[in-house]
Amino acid sequence: MKNPEQPKLAAVLLAAGGSSRLGQSKQLVEVDGVSLARRTAELLLGLEIVSLTVVTGCCSDEVLCEIESLAVDAVVNSGWRKGLGGSIAHGVRGIPGEVDGLMLMLCDQWRVDRTDLMRLVHLWQQDVSQVCVSSWRSGNALASGPPVIFPRHLIPKLKGLKNKDGAKPVIENYSRVKRVEIENAAFDLDTPEDLEALISRSAQPR
Repeated sequence: MKNPEQPKLAAVLLAAGGSSRLGQSKQLVEVDGVSLARRTAELLLGLEIVSLTVVTGCCSDEVLCEIESLAVDAVVNSGWRKGLGGSIAHGVRGIPGEVDGLMLMLCDQWRVDRTDLMRLVHLWQQDVSQVCVSSWRSGNALASGPPVIFPRHLIPKLKGLKNKDGAKPVIENYSRVKRVEIENAAFDLDTPEDLEALISRSAQPR
């Protein structure tokens, strides 16, 4: 439940991609018997957010079946092949207008957990006018990307996205960006090798 004294945070889960390199729908790949689409939606719903919008596209009927019992708003981006920017715009247009911030997350970030997300949220709550983005080591440099939280005044820019680079241009053109090192954010599901890593990790004793 949302604490009324805390800033209002909405979330958009991006689950529209076609997974061409993987050879199957990443949204429907299961971790411990739960599809990535449902697992990530449940993870976000466990935060103190005011709404969750799930953007589907490829295999939308199957993905919608996975999340139909959850308290989410679902939108279908029929133009998902045009790139991530359009999916972000679709999702952002459906969020409540009175929020203080918006979190974006990809459904295939299978190693991100509640602790990771809470670190991001807590940093943003210290100053809701900043962008808070996940970062991780990539060779000798730091890479960055989702999950990411945007302040309210940048939401209109997200609504106008049409590019293949997603929200990256919005982040790069904003001066107040804070990074949280979240190594788990580096892991996604794009290739058969990524799937092998997921299966191997899932098979390890807990």
